[in-house]
Amino acid sequence: MKKFDRFVKRRLARLLKDHPAILLEGLRGVGKTTTAVDLAADTLYMDNALVARSAAVDASQLWAPLSEPLLIDEWQLVPTIWNAVRRSIDEDPAPGRFILTGSSRAALNQDLHAGAGRILPVRMYPLTLSERNRRVPRASLDKLAAHGVEAIRGLHSPFTPDEQRESVFRSGLPGFMGMDMASEQEALRSYLDLAASVDAAEIDPAPRNVTKLRNYLRAYGAAAGTNADHQKIYQAAGLSKPTADAYHDLLTRLGLIADLPGWAGSRLRRLTKTPKRHLAVPAFAAADHYEHPDRDDHRFASRFGELFASAVLSGLRTVSEAEGLGWRFSHLRTFGGDIEADILVDLPGGGVLAFEVKSAENINVSDAKSLILLRERMGEEFRAGLIVHPGEQCYRLDDRIGVAPLGVLV
Repeated sequence: MKKFDRFVKRRLARLLKDHPAILLEGLRGVGKTTTAVDLAADTLYMDNALVARSAAVDASQLWAPLSEPLLIDEWQLVPTIWNAVRRSIDEDPAPGRFILTGSSRAALNQDLHAGAGRILPVRMYPLTLSERNRRVPRASLDKLAAHGVEAIRGLHSPFTPDEQRESVFRSGLPGFMGMDMASEQEALRSYLDLAASVDAAEIDPAPRNVTKLRNYLRAYGAAAGTNADHQKIYQAAGLSKPTADAYHDLLTRLGLIADLPGWAGSRLRRLTKTPKRHLAVPAFAAADHYEHPDRDDHRFASRFGELFASAVLSGLRTVSEAEGLGWRFSHLRTFGGDIEADILVDLPGGGVLAFEVKSAENINVSDAKSLILLRERMGEEFRAGLIVHPGEQCYRLDDRIGVAPLGVLV
């Protein structure tokens, strides 16, 4: 498997200079171990039965002769590791001692709060469009937040419109890179099958109907990028509300569901609180419904727009987390629908960025109607609004409103 330079790696190296332990979490196969190995001096693999047995008996004795930073891979397979690491940090809180890889969602069965202040969680996402092609994004999200549209004005996308559109159907999981699309989609369906059976059982061993869980995940993928009411989703899967709620929580803990909550700011009234439905990457939804770039029908044009919006969200979340920007993501929609933003970002220093996603290459001022209204309602709190699309160049469209290709941002 080819190795990719991950944006989050630089943040991890920086954090290890100040924190005693990092918990690197994320989807199975996202590249956690490969990335962490490069930063570690020694590694313990908990999926090795002999190592796991020794760690369960006396973890501190097992790692005593090893160098730091020590990577403990798949730590959740030996849950007592968590408290052993915590106690070791209490005794010696020097920075750069441990890297734990696995799923912090799985660790919710443990006392994660006991690690507060000792073990810093960092989430890792699939490869962005730039990472897949071994590039650095042309735009800086940090500069966009600080300087608005002028920070990206005139930048060109290194990716063609077709390449940007095709990225919607590619998962960004390193192990699937290089496959033709049909093979990757088949692999992704198998990945979701295993997630519903093996991965789900790992973090919650309670008995469940795997077929029903898988049907729920498929129904959820059909609603990706929309404000679909949860009732419609679980009814489509033939489930009761209590069962669906439990499945939603489980798949969120697995990292497969990545909903976008409704914005809760006080500057606007009559805002919908229904979340936008998203999976971790839109390729999961596309593969599960046999959707691909060559499909040519009127119904799929609308569906592609929803998947493209999901791809933009996934990319922005990935870069924001990798750079440690502290962005809080939501979406905004008034009940009347006169104002909406597919993605709204609350910035740590105050103010918001608003993103509208369009799947068309040609954009004009009429496409910015909601962003213009939002700018007028929010005043100075509105830092910038961007229409993101699969185009070629960034440009200013109106005061504090611009157009940017996906390939420039992520």
